[in-house]
Amino acid sequence: MDKGLSIEKESFEIIDSLIDLSRFSEAEKLIVRKLVHTTGDPEFAELTRIHRLEAGVEALRNGAPIITDVTMVTAGITKRYLGESGNEVLCFISEPEVIAKSKELNLTRAETAIVYAAEKYPEAVYAIGNAPTALLKLIELTEAGRMNPAFVAGLPVGFVKAAESKELLMQTDIPHVSNKGAKGGSPCAATVINGLLLLRAGL
Repeated sequence: MDKGLSIEKESFEIIDSLIDLSRFSEAEKLIVRKLVHTTGDPEFAELTRIHRLEAGVEALRNGAPIITDVTMVTAGITKRYLGESGNEVLCFISEPEVIAKSKELNLTRAETAIVYAAEKYPEAVYAIGNAPTALLKLIELTEAGRMNPAFVAGLPVGFVKAAESKELLMQTDIPHVSNKGAKGGSPCAATVINGLLLLRAGL
């Protein structure tokens, strides 16, 4: 066995000895183990909330693009998991049009990037790990009927609006993985997408 895979296998065995995963399905357990592994935080299992995970797997299987809020999430998505699936990974936060519009509308670039993405990819898979404002805008646009995301990895980190944005997501019927509280971040959002890609591939 590849040394990296051997270490991951051993890590997952340790994780299983530390946390109770009984409330999760087999597919959900993969996501939770990976989140605990990424964060080094067993408490993350208690904080994680998963709704309609299979919708994300199916969307990726059908070629849905993956839209990220920041380039750090893009960088964390393992390229070999994408394989020949054809799932594009896109981030619009540095698009000149987004930068100009954010100033014009007095919105954050992350919010404006979601508005921009919603017009072009209303049914994409979204991964938000940095900007609570992006997640709030996604929920607002979805409730307004302007987008219908296939799945949201919504795990923004921080102390300003992060917990609140995730609570709002968890109150919707949007398929998602999220977590309670201030913890999260770009590595967590990327980890959820990596888990979905593995599930899509049947690994």
